[in-house]
Amino acid sequence: MARRKKTKIKLNDVESLSHLMQETYNDACGQQLDAQRAINEMVNAAEPDGDVDDLTKLAREKGNLLKIKDSAIKIKLELSKLKTDILKQSGVVEGTEKISGDGPKLTDFKKVREMLKNKDKTDDTDEYIL
Repeated sequence: MARRKKTKIKLNDVESLSHLMQETYNDACGQQLDAQRAINEMVNAAEPDGDVDDLTKLAREKGNLLKIKDSAIKIKLELSKLKTDILKQSGVVEGTEKISGDGPKLTDFKKVREMLKNKDKTDDTDEYIL
């Protein structure tokens, strides 16, 4: 297996996200194939003597490999759901405008207080413009 390249993931970059998703998908496919190969080898190579202990060990290992295979299938399904959502949005992520981490300022709270005080004096409309 070839050595993997380090990848930089860029936010809001469709190509970078697609590359990451493809790599994850390939890993899941490899994991699924390895688990199936191990199951086939175990079934073909093992000849239990009919002892219950041997049969239980084989069943337990086969169950563990099936869990790995099931996990790989779930990963592939989640990736397909994510890809579908990306295609629906045409790669445009909504609400990605830059938001400052400052939060509300003291003047904003003062404006809200003034609006609430002036509400009794005005004509009881619920529209406020900041």
